[in-house]
Amino acid sequence: MKIGTITLLVLLAFFALSSAAYAEGEIYKIVNPDGSITFTDQKPAPGAEPVQLKPLSVVETETPPAPAAPATASAPASTEPTERDLRRMYSDFSITQPQNEETFWGTANQVTVSWGSSQALQDGMRVVLYVNGEAQEAAAGSSLTLQLDRGEHQVYAVLRDAGNRRIAATDTVTFFVKQHSANF
Repeated sequence: MKIGTITLLVLLAFFALSSAAYAEGEIYKIVNPDGSITFTDQKPAPGAEPVQLKPLSVVETETPPAPAAPATASAPASTEPTERDLRRMYSDFSITQPQNEETFWGTANQVTVSWGSSQALQDGMRVVLYVNGEAQEAAAGSSLTLQLDRGEHQVYAVLRDAGNRRIAATDTVTFFVKQHSANF
């Protein structure tokens, strides 16, 4: 063990002993022949004098309010999934189209981006699509057709719940839009 760890353990033991003994009785300090110090609640020798400890500092805190009364049998328990449940349910949320590094030729600069999960989206959930870093609110559904210039583009989607909390995000997909020159 490192010396710092040993020192910490000794201090913790001292405070544990001192607080327990403070409640019970007296504390004695023993200086051993090698110079090490030991604290104990046992009187080491007849005539030994107890050590006067500083009073413990206590910080008063406000008492938290009492928990709400349990729901009666007639009231149904909340069936709303927690944020953790939602994250688990939509852990497979991903962009399904286009594929990463896919190239689109001759599509009149239109690309359809699709996303999905094995779970259907719950009421109030929405998808925000980020195209080249710009957020675009996606209408209810699982795809959006984009009009894009030629070149490289990046897209990812973020799934948000009714409270606008981020539940899941897809990996970024990079794709390319290429068109033949108008000169051909």
